[in-house]
Amino acid sequence: MNESDLFHQEPLWDEEGDLAGALEALLTAAGEVLDLARLRELTGLGDGALQQGIEKLQERLQGSCGLRLLEVGGGWRMATSPVYKEMISRLVTTTRSGKLTPAQIEALAIIAYRQPVTITELNAVRGVTSSANQVRSLLERQLITPAGRKPVVGRPMTYATTQAFLLHFGLKSLHDLPRLADFGEGRLEAEALAALEPPLPEDGLFGGIAMITGQEPATDPELAASSERPEP
Repeated sequence: MNESDLFHQEPLWDEEGDLAGALEALLTAAGEVLDLARLRELTGLGDGALQQGIEKLQERLQGSCGLRLLEVGGGWRMATSPVYKEMISRLVTTTRSGKLTPAQIEALAIIAYRQPVTITELNAVRGVTSSANQVRSLLERQLITPAGRKPVVGRPMTYATTQAFLLHFGLKSLHDLPRLADFGEGRLEAEALAALEPPLPEDGLFGGIAMITGQEPATDPELAASSERPEP
């Protein structure tokens, strides 16, 4: 039996369910992005059947439906429909505490376009003496994560963006970042990323976003040295 036959004849649920409904249930229960690999693991189906189910679910969640299926961050997640954003905003407080500051945008933009980078490299591009406060804030927001140590003298920590970064800016992947050539002269990365900064909740409320794991916790001397200094 091929994958198409499995899709139509051997559902993985009881009674009157279908694959689109199963995917809707999985994505709603997860509250986060699920990629094809995770969906394969959960359903036992292949990419072709899953793509059919995703397309059927997207068709189902149209019009006045209160939910939408968004492709973002390398997978899919459920979100509330922007049609009802004003009513939803009265019910909950979004997980993102305000917009990023200009300094945070600048630091995050350089990391996004040049990752992995060290704090020293970040300072050199920004033309400042320390970006440690911005890096710490971005780590707390789970927009960046330690990406290993650079194989140079002192082995400084490097930083890269996370899946939460893609979710924050509504990007499917880093390839969707604006082209720097479209932003003239000056600090191109910051201008490009600031152009993406979305007002909330335009695309519906984000579910719980877990920080990408699998890396051993590490301390960065440059962060520790500035731990007592306030954020600008």
